[in-house]
Amino acid sequence: MSKGLIVVIRSLIGSLVCVVVGAVFASMTTNADVVAVNQGTAHEALYGLCLSEGRAIAVGQGGLVLESLDGGETWNERNRFTDAALLDVDCGSRSQLYAGQGGALYRQIGESFEALQSGTDARLMSVAQSRDGDLAVAVGAFGTILVSVDQGLTWRSASLDWFAVLDDYVEPHLYDVHISAGGQITVVGEFALVMQSDDAGLTWQRRHRAESSLFGLYLDASGTGYAVGQEGTVLATGDGGETWAAIPTPTNDILLNIRRSDSGAVLATGIRKFIVSHDQGATWTAYDSPALTTGWYQGLVLLPAEEASAEQVMLAGHQANILKIELQ
Repeated sequence: MSKGLIVVIRSLIGSLVCVVVGAVFASMTTNADVVAVNQGTAHEALYGLCLSEGRAIAVGQGGLVLESLDGGETWNERNRFTDAALLDVDCGSRSQLYAGQGGALYRQIGESFEALQSGTDARLMSVAQSRDGDLAVAVGAFGTILVSVDQGLTWRSASLDWFAVLDDYVEPHLYDVHISAGGQITVVGEFALVMQSDDAGLTWQRRHRAESSLFGLYLDASGTGYAVGQEGTVLATGDGGETWAAIPTPTNDILLNIRRSDSGAVLATGIRKFIVSHDQGATWTAYDSPALTTGWYQGLVLLPAEEASAEQVMLAGHQANILKIELQ
């Protein structure tokens, strides 16, 4: 499946393209230092994971909510407030937002939970809040984009002409959303689609389109970002998401999430794979462990550097397992 032509982009990706095109692609495998900090059952699953100021929340199948108050060392199950699958959670500065099956949206302030009126029964795959919590966005099945400008209390549906976007009468599933410090919204989904809005979802610009679905998205304040998806697809941007370039990876397995650490390491997780690059994608290391190579992990957060002697990552996924991995 084609990953598209490499385009000329600014900043880090300009140099990255030269490295990837001009060098022989290399990969290696290393034994992973993996600690299971939570183990569930064969019928459980965790889909979303967030961490803020030492408090971590993981959500999943059948309304499962796990919470840690010590940075992910120990976990406890909270009372379930829904039977719907919860597919994502955002640990905001003012509140926590939960999104899931059947248009489910919930807001938590302190210890109080409230059901929100989403106005849709579409499956919501991802939810995000701005840094101040005023702007929130949820995305999901059949082109669903919901926007709130009052801290998640009320929501409106963003209206897009999908034929103009895709030149086809389809409504693409949207899998992940990010809100930048300046309020720009970035969404990824089917057909390697990347969309952005600078006006709280009133208008949208298509930034990328190809074939593979994109399931995970990362952007940082410098404008560096990555998106991952089917067949080991990794796309990279150095200009805040305006342009994207494909990076080769050592896998054809589905990748579900991606992050960049403080040291610049790029980490991608998915089905039977956890891979790391220390040179912006020119080479990759696959972490080898039965816990990683026999399951799938979608939730991905980095632990604060001051809490560990080496950089550590936390994954959440199949069988409600939560893993802590020390990066090498």
